[in-house]
Amino acid sequence: MKKVWINGCFDIVHRGHIELFQYAKELGDYLVVGIDSDKRVKQMKGSSRPINNQNDRKYFLESIQYIDKVVIFEKEQDLVSSIKLYSPDVMVIGSDYKGKKVIGSEYAKKLLFFDRVGGYSTTNLIDKKTYVFDLDGTLCTNTYGDYNKAKPIKERINIVNDLYNKGNEIIILTARGMGRFKNSKALAMAEFYELTRNQLNEWGVKYNQLFLGKPAGDIYIDDKGEKDEDFFNTGN
Repeated sequence: MKKVWINGCFDIVHRGHIELFQYAKELGDYLVVGIDSDKRVKQMKGSSRPINNQNDRKYFLESIQYIDKVVIFEKEQDLVSSIKLYSPDVMVIGSDYKGKKVIGSEYAKKLLFFDRVGGYSTTNLIDKKTYVFDLDGTLCTNTYGDYNKAKPIKERINIVNDLYNKGNEIIILTARGMGRFKNSKALAMAEFYELTRNQLNEWGVKYNQLFLGKPAGDIYIDDKGEKDEDFFNTGN
């Protein structure tokens, strides 16, 4: 029987983890996953972690079809002892550990590195926010009603796209047509929604929603006063 070993916190299981487990199971017959105890997670990640306690994390992982065994370790020596006990044929670790010491790898016959999938990470999921960006005067030039002439502000759009790529929700807010149609969203959408959506696509803006009116969000960035200048000039 060919044994495979993985270890980590696995505080909030996401797609990147699932692909890691699938990859590891394809390398052998029996996949063992070691997880850090709550005490150890707090020492490494801070007092706000873990989000899920060790028993819940163990339960979640045991429910995943690729995993055959889950063990909890309290200290580094416990981790080393567990790897030595199972003596895996293959140990799989994230590619960010290339060139670094991998604890317990001396007791595995082979060490393989797994590339992180996209931008998935537990920290990014926890820190995820909803950003609401006004459009005219913030992400494109303000044409004062002549919206076909609007030009993208590319350096700001790059910042928005970076936030999107990190897993944050991006909502684009615009009041286009609202005043002209006495705040009737339905009438404004009929004339300006497609125009605006086409412009955003042409400018390469990455976003989740285009909104006429004012949606709920964590952080609002608009061109009233200097809030947008503060946001974009200080690296948000």
